[in-house]
Amino acid sequence: MPITPTLTVDPTVMTNNWAGGLQNPTNQQKLVYKYTHPKRLFNADPAGAQVAYSSGVQRAIAANKYAHGMTNADTNAAANNMTQYGASNWGAAGTNKKYKYQAKATNLANAINQVLNTVSAMPKGRGANNIARMNAWAQGMAQFYGKI
Repeated sequence: MPITPTLTVDPTVMTNNWAGGLQNPTNQQKLVYKYTHPKRLFNADPAGAQVAYSSGVQRAIAANKYAHGMTNADTNAAANNMTQYGASNWGAAGTNKKYKYQAKATNLANAINQVLNTVSAMPKGRGANNIARMNAWAQGMAQFYGKI
C-alpha cells in the first residue's frame, strides 16, 4: 500500500479522535491535575477578566456568532439528548452539584429574608399597596444582582 498525502480533513476521523481523547483515562487525569494545579487561578484578576469578557462578547456580537449558532442549532439532536440523558442528568445534579447550591443558599436566603422583612412591613391591599410591595420586592432583590 503506497503512502499518500492527506489532502482533506475527514470529519469522521476528527470526531473519533476527539471522542477518544476525552475518554482516555490519561487525558482525564491530566485535566484534573491541570485544574487543581493551575499556573494562575481563574479568579486572580476579576476586573481584568471582566474587561476581557466584555471584549470577547463584543467580538462575538460583531461576528453574529449568536445568530449563526441559533440558525445552525439542531433541535432534533437537542430533543434526542434530552430524551436519552436529560432526566438522569437533572437528577444527578441534585447530588453532584449540591455543594454549588449550598455555597450560594445562605447568601440567597439572607437576601430573600432581608427583602421579605421590608415588604412584610409595608401596607397590604389591592391597587397601589400591592403594586408598591411588588416594586419593593423587585428593587430589593435587584440590589443583590451579581453579588450572590
